[in-house]
Amino acid sequence: MNACVIQQLSWATAEIAPQQISTGMMAKSEELRAKFGRAATRTTSWLVLNVALLAAVLVLRFFWMPAPQWWGDTYGLTVSVLTGGLVSFFFYWLVVYVPDQRKRRIIKDNLSQMYRSIKKDMLYAVVFASRKGGRCDLQPDMETFERLMTPKGFREAFDGGLEADEGFYAFENQMSDNTPEFQRILLSLEMLAKQIEFVLHNYTMDDQDLFDFFKRLDLILLSLRRSAPGYDESKPLCGFVYEIFAGWNSIDGYRGYDPIAKMIADI
Repeated sequence: MNACVIQQLSWATAEIAPQQISTGMMAKSEELRAKFGRAATRTTSWLVLNVALLAAVLVLRFFWMPAPQWWGDTYGLTVSVLTGGLVSFFFYWLVVYVPDQRKRRIIKDNLSQMYRSIKKDMLYAVVFASRKGGRCDLQPDMETFERLMTPKGFREAFDGGLEADEGFYAFENQMSDNTPEFQRILLSLEMLAKQIEFVLHNYTMDDQDLFDFFKRLDLILLSLRRSAPGYDESKPLCGFVYEIFAGWNSIDGYRGYDPIAKMIADI
């Protein structure tokens, strides 16, 4: 896009800095994987150590001849402790871990599906608003919608343009009035906010960065849902739409991915 459009596509507000959502996204993603990996490694190491010690004690029980006098009491106590640890782990895995992982997976999969569905609704509004604005080259067919759902396809379709009926301008100009497409995008943002709110209340996030991301997103959606039609009033809304579809912002430039979809995948 030209410099004028780039300046218009900023979704910062006086209260919130939305660009923080995507800054350092790759680094945070790698950090999340590292933390979860370390937690899994500690649990696995504890289980392996417990099993190895129990196996070693059993081997000594049957092959250590002659056994010292103190061995009988030590063997009984050690086996009781190690067996108790394994039984505790099994019940934790069966009663706590498995149901919790099932619940987390259901919530994550549902959020991912709902987000994609909401994005499609927003894309329909973007395409039809752009056609009203003069973008007759955008055909409202499934092939076009699937292509525009990718950051590369969306950027190629809406990058550039100097006139009011070209590039992303055609869509932006339709947001100056209270059009059906404007209302549809606001409704989509409200539905997305409900989904994020549900996740924040029902999904335990052990990572502070992950929780902060979705909390900031919740606040940004709250702000955008109060957007009003108008040339200046709709700029944050248009900037948000362009960022999630084109994978671009004024800080990082073109990243090639939707930051919200990426963080949902990292839950």
